[in-house]
Amino acid sequence: MRRLRLKAPLRSPGIPLEGTCSEDRKPARPDEQGNNVDEQSATDARISELGDSLKEIHEAQQRRENDLTILHDQFGALSGNVEALRSKANALATQVESVGFATEQVREDLTRTQSELGQLTTVVTDFRSQYELDQAVLAAQFEFERIDRDWQRRFGHRDKVRSLARGLVRKLTPKLVENGVLSTENLRMFVEEHLVHDPDFWLAHATLSVAARLDGDVDRQLDAMGQAQEQDLGKANLFFSLAAARMGDHQRAGNWMDGYLQDAVDPDRLSRDFLVVLDAVASRELGDLAHSYARQVMVRWGTEAGAGGTAARASVRRWEPQLRRLLISPGDRFEPLGQAYDGDWAELRDRWRLATVTTGTLAHLRKEFPPMDHTTSTARHVRYAATAIDRLIGHLEPDEAALHTKKEALLRFIEHRGNEQAAREEHTLRQEADAEVMDFATLLDNAVFKPSQIALGEDARRLALMQILPNLRSAAEELVTTSLQHRPREICIAIDGWRTSLPTDPGAHIDVRALADELDAHLLACTEAEAEAVDRNLPRRVGGTAGGLSVLLLTPFLLGGALLGLALLLGAVAGVWGLLDVTRVPAERGRIREAGTAQRQHAQRRLQDVLSRRIEFFAEWIEHAARLSELRAWDPMGK
Repeated sequence: MRRLRLKAPLRSPGIPLEGTCSEDRKPARPDEQGNNVDEQSATDARISELGDSLKEIHEAQQRRENDLTILHDQFGALSGNVEALRSKANALATQVESVGFATEQVREDLTRTQSELGQLTTVVTDFRSQYELDQAVLAAQFEFERIDRDWQRRFGHRDKVRSLARGLVRKLTPKLVENGVLSTENLRMFVEEHLVHDPDFWLAHATLSVAARLDGDVDRQLDAMGQAQEQDLGKANLFFSLAAARMGDHQRAGNWMDGYLQDAVDPDRLSRDFLVVLDAVASRELGDLAHSYARQVMVRWGTEAGAGGTAARASVRRWEPQLRRLLISPGDRFEPLGQAYDGDWAELRDRWRLATVTTGTLAHLRKEFPPMDHTTSTARHVRYAATAIDRLIGHLEPDEAALHTKKEALLRFIEHRGNEQAAREEHTLRQEADAEVMDFATLLDNAVFKPSQIALGEDARRLALMQILPNLRSAAEELVTTSLQHRPREICIAIDGWRTSLPTDPGAHIDVRALADELDAHLLACTEAEAEAVDRNLPRRVGGTAGGLSVLLLTPFLLGGALLGLALLLGAVAGVWGLLDVTRVPAERGRIREAGTAQRQHAQRRLQDVLSRRIEFFAEWIEHAARLSELRAWDPMGK
């Protein structure tokens, strides 16, 4: 827009402005007429120019208003567009929110679907695992049935022989045969029929021998007996011994048992079956003769020599560690004596403990082997012989063991529903338990000192004790002898620097009063010596006093001014320091003597306590050692 610049008309003094009333105009003078016309013309020109300018301004204003109208119309149109856009934005926001909600819902559905899918996967996996286990168990059942059929085909007749053998060794069977109630002819025919197919089964020959004996057929009995011993000497002898005992023939049972122990038992490899036999023998179910033979064999096992044999393990030194575990600890009862002992108290106490082996051993033996009640019925022992012969008859032969092991493994697997690890662990434990063996010395050790680790009855444990009791007594005697040999004749004690020797004989006379006076005199002398030593600080007393007096007397003649005051002060301090030693000495001596009095009283109490503990310590030492005779006389049978 063009800016108009208005110029104000020049106003002449004699010409009035435009708009002045004509009435107010004064008529021009004639001589000025020409000039007024010119000025009027100029004014009109300016007014015309001003009108043109105003017209231009008006036109410009009109154009601006037109522009504003157009702009307003455009702004209105733009506002409408913005409002429409806002509406669309709101609608879009609503749609976005709806889409977000739908997305969240889809996400939740997806999460739930994933969870359900995971559960379904777990179920499917479990089902598949269980299906596989069921299939494995089913296969194991089929295999078990196959092996069992094979077992029955190959060894089923042996179970019948075993059942027949159990019946023939019953105590009532001879009476039934003697009375004609039971005929052994069919039994013998059945056994003979079995021997045609299985001539190597020792129990069939042994059963035939028992049946022939019941019939009185001695030749058939001896032939079958020889065949059984030829197949398995140890099992045959044990079977005949137990069978004879069940029938009441203890003489024959003892003879057969002697052969079994002499020829078939390895003392370095004793099985669980032997423990049952030992219980039966020890409880005298097989008679006194079998008991006597067993004792003799066990004595031989314990005393025989040879590299790798049981002699070294069953010797006297073999039992020293067990006896040392039974030693008694004195505790802290003798600590006052130990604190005053001028030597190795730990070594002296260990020598004292060696003598307690008698008391500790007697206490252990009396606890584990109390006196027997001989009035108790022996019916409780019947189970040993019955168990022993049942285990012997049921014992599997080597050719049966392989199939039996497979059957047992499959049975464990089926019982645990396919849990192979659990089945294997149980099977291994059963195998180890059945195959557990020990040497003779370990059997004796467990029977006497660790009864919880071995399944032995009281009679068998007493029988084992009788084998090692002489060695236990000898080991205890060696420990007691060592203890007494290392017991000193005198001991040296020290109390607060005072030393004296005391006899170890608790009955020896000791002048307690003289010892107390000697201790008191020693401590009093030490106290007085310490108190007198306080008076030996002469440099302080003499030097300080003399130096202080010298400074005080000579300084005024030698110095002056400020140095004089300082010298006088130092001299006074030195003099006072020297003179104070006069009062310090009595006070220090008094304190030392009071402490010495308390020390002497405490030392006297310690001396009395040491003397009392000495008597108790060595009296108990002698008492424990003296119980060796009581240990020698102790009867393991409680008689």
